[in-house]
Amino acid sequence: MLEALFQVSLTSHDTSDIEQLRSNIELQYENWVSVYALVAVGPNDAASVENNQNCLKSMGAEVAHSLAKTVFYSDYRDTLEKVQVPCTIIQSSNDKAVPLNIGNYLEEKIKGVSTLEIIDMIGHFPQLTAHLKLVEVLKSVVG
Repeated sequence: MLEALFQVSLTSHDTSDIEQLRSNIELQYENWVSVYALVAVGPNDAASVENNQNCLKSMGAEVAHSLAKTVFYSDYRDTLEKVQVPCTIIQSSNDKAVPLNIGNYLEEKIKGVSTLEIIDMIGHFPQLTAHLKLVEVLKSVVG
């Protein structure tokens, strides 16, 4: 139930879905942490899932709730066309938190030179579960 709500809320602009997700963070924090860590990290790396869960638990419900509010209610899409510096957008190939169409959208809307680099991985945190692939991308960007 929580995983389905998590996934729907991330791709929805429906305020009621977002409010339900925020309510779950606030009222069922331990359950939300378990689901979010598994979805965001991916099922293939139990150690990173546990690490992410521990970090989220130490953050606490109040901070996580505030962060979720900031993430879901901040919309700066209108500023993308003002970006003039070269950008590299790093996107996971299978990220339930940020689907591939988001990286494509950013690449299209940024007016400066932008490049979309897709890392073949599951999850939202390449620095946790695909760090060697992330380092390769970063090396190619910075030379």
